[in-house]
Parts: sequence; structure tokens; C-alpha cells
Amino acid sequence: MYRIKHVLRLPVRFHSNSPPKFNPWQDYRAYLEQVKTYINRLNPYVELDLRSAVLDWDYILNAENSQAIAENIKRRKETEYADIEQIHALHRDVQTLFHRIEDKKLDPIQGEDQIKVKIQDLYNRALRLPNNTHPDVSSSTQDQARIIREVGKKPDTTDSWPAVDQIGQELNMIQLENMGHVSFRGAYALFGDFARLERALMYYAFEKLTQNGFKLVSVPDIIHRGIIESCGFPTRGKRSQVYQLDYGEEFGRYCLAGTSEMPLAGLLKHNTFRKDELPLKLASCSRCYRAELPGGKTEGNLYRVHEFNKVEMFAVTTDDERASQEMHKEIVQLEATMFEELGLHFRILDMPSEELGLSAYRKYDIEAWMPAKKFYGEISSASNCTDFQSRRLHIKYIDDNGEEKFVHTLNGTAMAIPRMLTAIIESNWKPDKERVEIPVPLRPFMGHREFISKTSSTPRTQWIKFLS
Repeated sequence: MYRIKHVLRLPVRFHSNSPPKFNPWQDYRAYLEQVKTYINRLNPYVELDLRSAVLDWDYILNAENSQAIAENIKRRKETEYADIEQIHALHRDVQTLFHRIEDKKLDPIQGEDQIKVKIQDLYNRALRLPNNTHPDVSSSTQDQARIIREVGKKPDTTDSWPAVDQIGQELNMIQLENMGHVSFRGAYALFGDFARLERALMYYAFEKLTQNGFKLVSVPDIIHRGIIESCGFPTRGKRSQVYQLDYGEEFGRYCLAGTSEMPLAGLLKHNTFRKDELPLKLASCSRCYRAELPGGKTEGNLYRVHEFNKVEMFAVTTDDERASQEMHKEIVQLEATMFEELGLHFRILDMPSEELGLSAYRKYDIEAWMPAKKFYGEISSASNCTDFQSRRLHIKYIDDNGEEKFVHTLNGTAMAIPRMLTAIIESNWKPDKERVEIPVPLRPFMGHREFISKTSSTPRTQWIKFLS
């Protein structure tokens, strides 16, 4: 009898006219517009007048995409704090709080305070999610990056080939020792023709970039941390390479830029372009500051330094992926053209996912042969960041239908000076005559001379310790 009654109750339960029980697990769209409204009200950088990032919440909060997002997180580096499951859990908590307020089971004021805390946490965690990854990017390790092509031939050198610092000391044109008494560890000073060679590389890069439609921009090196973080570089934490000013409330908001990509992107924040203004191509030379870990004897003393000069390219295209991919190829080709003209032997790599960082959708590196240490060292990098940075900095364009859309941003290294000096000086050292042959494209910027050699006018530097 009990079993009959139990069975008879089933149709009544399933055909009830009562509304279905609210379940935040089943419908991610419940209260989604309210969540977006709360996020839009956030003002993470008040003094910077930078609105909250417009992330693709419909994609991020859709449970059907959680597996794809989780797999992308695993493939990338610097994502130890990214957790899509935690973001979805916070979203479900927010939906439940909204529902309880509507059902008058929670005080509205108390509930809204709880909602604000949850949404702030959700927003901060979502900012740590990496950009999507191009489908052709491999999941292998860095040493297994796909080689697209090699250019030039390795210079004919012996096993005991001198490094750039040895050559510089022989010619009295570089100082690396005892620099800790003047600056930070890993600092260096250039003298005479080595200093001129540094400038020659900059001027050569400027000439090539302007010939290819890039507009030169002079940018500041002290940047608000909000700009740097919006570009995809954390300013705090163990993995951060950013030097942050730490002096009072005001200066603590600012950092030293690691690349001019940061201020160039910041100068475009809250800008909306006409479609016919794109692509926009900018270039800048700046001092770059990075908290680099020492690479050891295998890289050399001038390879991984804490501050250096670099010429950077920055481009803006429409959100058409074909347009940004074509710009990406153009940047890499321009880099390769310059390095080939300078006579370097190098290879172009399609970097695996773990080397993309947070912002890059795809990244190509160029590694040049370093004769003294007998290894390929990175001298250039080019990344397509799609709309990762533009959504955080509100950089848009108006399409043919009059709609505002987020642009794609790209960046590429035109000339990283210390590493270029290493590759050029070591590759062009003539031991029999104790001089460096100047690459032909640089000679107009070096007084049309063919060689760098020791002269009587070259000052000899010597560290003097004063005793009290």
C-alpha cells in the first residue's frame, strides 16, 4: 500500500504549477545584467580616471566554457592565481544573494553589502585570466618552440671566443665590475665608441620604423600601476618583474616601466578611433626597468640587466583577427629585415603557450647567435594581444555599422640594445687586429667609420677605493 501511494504522488509533483526552484548552477544568465552593472560602477583606479575593465562576461561566466578556460589557464604561465571554478562559485553566490533579497529572505542593505564584496572578488579574479591562445600555438616547453626559419650563418669563431665584456675591457669601452658601488647589481657603463654604437642602433631603428609608417613618440618611464596591470603585467607578487616606487601614499601608486609598450598603451586609454584611422603604428625608445633574476655564466654579463634602452613598436588594428594577424607578420618581418641587414645569424620561433604571459594571443621570438657563450639568445619578441589590453583600457573604434568595438593591440621589439650589442660586437670581433667591424647600415651613424678599435683618446676606467 505504501508503494502505491508513493508512485501515485509522482505525477502530482512533476505537474505542479508552482514556479521551479531557483538554481544558480543551471542558468548562469540569472542576474547577469545586475552583476555587469555592479562591475561597471567599480572604480579601481580613482586617481587615474580609469573605468573598470569590460571583460567578456557572457563567455567567462558561461559554465559551458569553464573546461576550455581551465585548460587554457593550465597551458599558460603566470596564472597561479587564476581559477575559473572559483569565479563561477562567486557568481553563484552573488545570484543566490540577489534571489534571497527578491524573496525577502535577506535584508536589502545587508545583502547588497555582501554582493559588493563578492563581485569585487569575482572581478579581481577574472582580471587574472589569461588571453585566449591561438589554436596553432603548441603546448610544449620553451626549448621545444617551433622554429619557423633561420637566417644567416653562424660566424666562424673559436671555442675560446671573447665575450662582449672582455672585448669592451680590452678596448676600454665598458665597465661592469664594481658597479654596485654606483648603481644596482648588474648595471653597466659604456664609453667611447660603444656608447656611440648604442645610439647608432637606436637611430638606425628609428630610420627603418619611420620608413615603414611608424610614428615616433617620446614617453615617460614612471607609469601608474593601473596602466601596467591593464597591459597584463602584475605589479605585485612573487612573479612580478616591475619596480614599484615606495614612498608615501602618492608615489606608491607608480612604477618604473619595463617597456614603452606600457606608456604607449596608456596614452590611448579611453580613445575611440575611426576605422579609417587604423592601423595605427607607434614607436618609442625608452629606458626599461626589470627585476630580472641573474641568468648565470651561460648568458654573459650584458645579457640580463635591470635597466637598458629599447626601441619598441606598438600597433592598433580593428578587431578583425585577420587584420591583427597581418600586422603581427608585418612587425616580425620588419624585425627580421633589420637583423638580417646587420649581419646577424638568428632564428624566428613560434613560442609555446607557457611563454605567452597573460596578454598575448600569440608570440614570436627572434633569437640571435651569441658567439662567446655559444647559445641562441632572445633579442626580440612580437605579440598579438587581440582585445586583452583594449578591454581594460577602453580603446575602441567605430566599425562600418557605426558600432563601437574593442581594437586589437600588438607590440614588438625593434632594438633591445644590450643584447644587440652582445650579438653584434661578438660576431664582428677581429681578434688578429683587435677591433670590431661596424655593420654597414650603422656606419652612417658612426662617422662612416668601418671599425671600432682602441685609440689614445679612449679613456681607461679604473675603480679607486678611497680609504678614510
